[in-house]
Amino acid sequence: MRNSIDRTIAAGAVDDLASILSGAAAADVHYAARQLARGGDRTSSVLEHARSFASRAEPSARQVACHLLLKTYESDAGQTVELLERLLDDADWTVRDAAATIGGRLLRADFPGMLHHVRTWTESPSPSLRRAAVVAAGRAAHPRRLEWAEPLLKLLAPLLADRDPLLRRSLGPSALGTALLRHYPRTTFEYLTQWSTSNDAQVLWNVAMAFSAPPAATMAKKTLIILRKLSLDERRLVWRAVSSALWKLGRACPEIVRPELARWLDDDRRTDVAREALKHL
Repeated sequence: MRNSIDRTIAAGAVDDLASILSGAAAADVHYAARQLARGGDRTSSVLEHARSFASRAEPSARQVACHLLLKTYESDAGQTVELLERLLDDADWTVRDAAATIGGRLLRADFPGMLHHVRTWTESPSPSLRRAAVVAAGRAAHPRRLEWAEPLLKLLAPLLADRDPLLRRSLGPSALGTALLRHYPRTTFEYLTQWSTSNDAQVLWNVAMAFSAPPAATMAKKTLIILRKLSLDERRLVWRAVSSALWKLGRACPEIVRPELARWLDDDRRTDVAREALKHL
């Protein structure tokens, strides 16, 4: 595959790349974009390549366009973001995912410059752009950039009540739990504690599901305090999320969670939550 990519670019037959990449693995698509960006074909600029590939019918070609935007941002941020937003709302989910990942990498590379754009995505009527803001926040988080913690958490706050199915799966368990709770444990826990006072079921779902991610195991006792309170919520969306968090936390920290669940079995208000969690332990 990669030999074919190299030969095609060397021959200047860039338009043939789309058919070569049809059904290709993501790594090969990335390789093709990297080779183009390195100047394997000198007849067009990288931004022109990105525009051309973004207009192709083949999803693999539009994925190439996503990766090329990593190279065009520094020289033309405006056109790069405009093209990225078009790809973020693509009809094909593989293109949307590739674009969202690139959005996160650009946010990490130029946090002040990209943050404004990502904020506008949170207000978009398109669920794909709103989800892209979530994915970008998770991708941008970095343990050596502690000053980014609060801006990222504030970025996500307006989306906590969003009920779009794909967005919420990317938010609570992924961006909040897997990324931010890992890289910024203290600040993220403070925000999750604050958000746990909400009366919105979707907000509480996101809080509980953040604690279903592996980083919650490093703060299991504190996490139980929050889950103990949320377990009293009678709305199925909330208590099932609490149950999910408990069985995942229980597998990592059984010595802490199992005794708690045993006590809940004798508590009529928490029996269903405990039984559901214990099914998986």
